[in-house]
Amino acid sequence: MIKPEPRLLLALPIILIVLLGAMYAYGLSYNPNQSPSRLIGKKMPSVDLPSLENTEIILHSADFKTPALINVWASWCAPCRSEHQLLKQLAEQGVTIYGVDYQDDLDNARAYLKQQGNPFAAIMFDGAMASAMPFDVQNLPQTYLVDKNGTVRVRHIGALTAEIWTSMQVALRTGL
Repeated sequence: MIKPEPRLLLALPIILIVLLGAMYAYGLSYNPNQSPSRLIGKKMPSVDLPSLENTEIILHSADFKTPALINVWASWCAPCRSEHQLLKQLAEQGVTIYGVDYQDDLDNARAYLKQQGNPFAAIMFDGAMASAMPFDVQNLPQTYLVDKNGTVRVRHIGALTAEIWTSMQVALRTGL
């Protein structure tokens, strides 16, 4: 039987620590918004989900007559809660926002919106994650800007801020 070199055994923990440190550093620098979305420049996928009010909602690209936001959120999601006030302000300014309540508890979602206010024109309930594939859900919250023709123009992963909203509007106007 071949015995391993003792120095190699001593170096193994150091190698593992360096490898884990590199992985950690990559994780800190990773920005999910730099990853491409297959939806940009394409018609919004049709989604057939129940609403929070237990009626059926079918949302597809032909429904869009003006630009709108589609916001994938959950009542348990801290970044979703931090962007909620901005979504309410945008709705008050006339921005149409459709919500997709994702992997959530129906009663918790209803209670959250009752307490915090509802910025959504319609809310689809997706407790079983059926929208994960059509919307490329990677993380919550996730917001799409759809133009008046139903074409997805911008995707943002993470909490929406006033600065990000401004950049989304610029991208819509310039066609980027």
